[in-house]
Amino acid sequence: MFTVPTARRVLTVSLVVASASTMCVSAASAREDDRPNVVMILADDLDAVTTPVWEAMPRTAELIRDRGVEFTEGFAPLPICCAARSSILTGNYGHNTGVLTNAGPVGGFETFRANGNESRTFVTALHDSGYRTGMAGKYLNGLEDDPGHIPPGWDDWNAGVDNFLYAGYNYTLNENGRFVKYGVAPQDYQTDVVAEKSRRFITESAASGQPFFWYAASTAPHFPIPPAPRHVSDTAPTAAPRSPNYQEADVSDKPTWLIDTALPRAATIEATNDVDYTNRLGALKSLDEMVAGIVTTLAETGELDNTYLVFTSDNGYSLGAHRLTQKMAPYEESMRVPLAIAGPNIASGRSDAMALSIDLAPTVLDWAGITGTDRMDGRSLTAVLGGERSSWRTDFAAEYGGAGYTGRDGIAQEQIPGTETPLVYAVDMPSWVGIRNQRYLYVRWYERERPLPEREYELYDLHTDPYQLTNLIKTPEGRAAHADLIADLDRRLNELATCAGTDCH
Repeated sequence: MFTVPTARRVLTVSLVVASASTMCVSAASAREDDRPNVVMILADDLDAVTTPVWEAMPRTAELIRDRGVEFTEGFAPLPICCAARSSILTGNYGHNTGVLTNAGPVGGFETFRANGNESRTFVTALHDSGYRTGMAGKYLNGLEDDPGHIPPGWDDWNAGVDNFLYAGYNYTLNENGRFVKYGVAPQDYQTDVVAEKSRRFITESAASGQPFFWYAASTAPHFPIPPAPRHVSDTAPTAAPRSPNYQEADVSDKPTWLIDTALPRAATIEATNDVDYTNRLGALKSLDEMVAGIVTTLAETGELDNTYLVFTSDNGYSLGAHRLTQKMAPYEESMRVPLAIAGPNIASGRSDAMALSIDLAPTVLDWAGITGTDRMDGRSLTAVLGGERSSWRTDFAAEYGGAGYTGRDGIAQEQIPGTETPLVYAVDMPSWVGIRNQRYLYVRWYERERPLPEREYELYDLHTDPYQLTNLIKTPEGRAAHADLIADLDRRLNELATCAGTDCH
């Protein structure tokens, strides 16, 4: 059960940062409830390995990263959209939300709702304690099956209800129970619509006398969103970085599903990867402008000094590493995400503490003075933000609940961007569970397949092999040589893969 301490009456005059040209003091500066506001800005499929995030988003770097703490070890332990977002909302691993992928019996919005998660989000707790809450953009995959639904806890609801949201145009939003269709005009570009709704919500909330939470969830830079029209001309064709594991030549040490699908995956990368990367860099320009607009609005309303700003992504993204596109894999490109937090009493700096997406919910509730978060698998980052590192985690569980063990259940056909040529490729992969610590990644494949095929394993020493090119235990000889290490990792993985609440800490 969540509890919140009684608010006290204070008068606060906020200083506006140099990024805002106008200084004013909001009427909400003198209010009964002086708890801080929170704005969470969530990118979609933005990795922290291949994409130069801060170079691509210089305003975000200046206004959030440089004013606060950048977590250089930020991770999404459930590296696929719906599972990742479910964990952000609840502070729990997928084995406790029941959401391990985007659809089916262990994935999607309906699974999230059926498992009772809607009443357990941090947003519901904020709302019930007196916060004004709102969102715009992407909520959970599968919401299009019940487009009129508005989850509990949201005062201002502007969620996408069809998959056109990913294209940036021709999408529909459920705006507080009214379906609003957006077209193809420049002003309909989805990130700009989310930006405008952010400006309006913050302005209205500042005048309401309530503390507020705003969730800005554009789909940028998720494939296939293009740059905004104003950025097309300055988005030059750019080849995706060729890291040492790009189109990995020898995948014989990888699991069978990847070996068997390596050729069609490699063909997909050759046909689409550079176009995708170019569009991603272009789409980040408007996302960066949205962040700047949010900070400016907070400053102009006198709320900036009393607002925590969180910038991160739901999960990472592979741009050809190990012959993979998209995410879902246990590798660094899928799991590493940018994370920067700024706000009251947070000194600027960097932290190498392992920060997980499941930590965001307890952190927000901690800022709001709401207790009773012991049921959450994540931990509040407030102590780490203050420089404390005692008893912080040194490992975490990661998981994915995909379909069949061959990895071929998700065969799809799509157009190659800019052509009329269809491309058939394998997009899915089987289920897995793994443990990532400060040195090793250990993975068990086919974890949820019934009946279980012969299980396959991966082990990487990230100190000597940061690009995960050599699976140390593909062969019987390798498994024998690392038997003691495997036993230790397997034992710890069994603990974390079924943990709940403080047992996960």
